[in-house]
Amino acid sequence: MVDHLMPLLSSPWLYVIVVVLVTVDGFLPVVPSEVVVISLGALSATGRPHLLLLGVAVVVGGVTGDRVTYLLGRRAGARFTGGRLAIARQKAEAALSRFGGAAILLGRFLPYGRTATGLVAGSAALPILRFGAASLVASIGWAIYSIGLGRLGGELFAHSPLLGAGCGILFGMSLAGVYAICEKRRASIRERELIRT
Repeated sequence: MVDHLMPLLSSPWLYVIVVVLVTVDGFLPVVPSEVVVISLGALSATGRPHLLLLGVAVVVGGVTGDRVTYLLGRRAGARFTGGRLAIARQKAEAALSRFGGAAILLGRFLPYGRTATGLVAGSAALPILRFGAASLVASIGWAIYSIGLGRLGGELFAHSPLLGAGCGILFGMSLAGVYAICEKRRASIRERELIRT
């Protein structure tokens, strides 16, 4: 199957596609850019795509998508009052006011966190330069993490890049699952402490 993908993996259009996917994932979080980036990271163990160019494409897409989300937040303001985005917005607003740029970095690694922090930063009128700097650092960190997960799987399963991609995706999902379990436990402990007082 990788043989059929080789023309695309060797094409400069691949990097354009990556930029577009990661950009769109910033404001429309149904696009699975994580899976694509981890898979391409695994395939990079074969020599294609080029690891550095892939990283640059992911960072460019990350910063661009964050900027679009920030601008949407500026325009939409407080219109996000229901559903998952409203819940994510409330959490992001609290974290953003408490932690600033660190919240933007952390939000990049949480489900819907990237979108929520961008929208909240825009609606809260966080200075664009401050947001842009945090977005750049977050994009670089996320690129290293995602491509690294895939590359690790690609190196472990050099004989089968697709199995390596699956391993990288599974490892990433496991980390997200551990984080979710820890968050639920912390929330449960806080709830019990509130009940006792």
